[in-house]
Amino acid sequence: MIQHGRDAIDVSGVAQLAGVSVPTWNRNKERRAAFAKAVKPLPGSQRPVLYDVAQARAFLAGEPVPELPVDPPEHPDDLLTDAEVAAVAGVSASTVRDEAADGRMDKGTEVAGRRFWTRAAAEARRDRKAAHRGRIPGSKNKQPRRRPAEERAAEVAAELAAAVRGERDEVTAAEVAARYGISPRTAQDAITRAQELAR
Repeated sequence: MIQHGRDAIDVSGVAQLAGVSVPTWNRNKERRAAFAKAVKPLPGSQRPVLYDVAQARAFLAGEPVPELPVDPPEHPDDLLTDAEVAAVAGVSASTVRDEAADGRMDKGTEVAGRRFWTRAAAEARRDRKAAHRGRIPGSKNKQPRRRPAEERAAEVAAELAAAVRGERDEVTAAEVAARYGISPRTAQDAITRAQELAR
């Protein structure tokens, strides 16, 4: 988590503040060890490991490193990792990533190559009403409904066939993702399903 009102950087940001390259920073084992002892990674940071900017600046200036607040009050603008959002919303981290990619929830903010979401967005996901799935009770229509994913696969299969005939360029996951507003992984799944339909 990145607390509201604080900034975070990764090791490349630390090296930049020190006025050296990352390889130069990494070669100085004594300074790295002293930094690791004085400045702890932010809670929840994994890859890349993130550090508080104010703490990093103080260390590099030779000043006492300020302590981070212990158990700070929750703020709507706190930035949370996918796992932290999942814990608040009661879903899996992969659901958070998938819904952010296809527009069902806030896309989040990127910090040092990692995506974060505000606590407000996490709570909005938690409080969102579950979408109705299946038939409306009492419905007389017993025909199975076509799922959007199946419709997508059929459309992509037609594009794949056109590519085989030389009527268009190769179908890519990036193209499918852009067309349907889905994640690249979901787009690749759609292409795989389309290839199965074409057999």
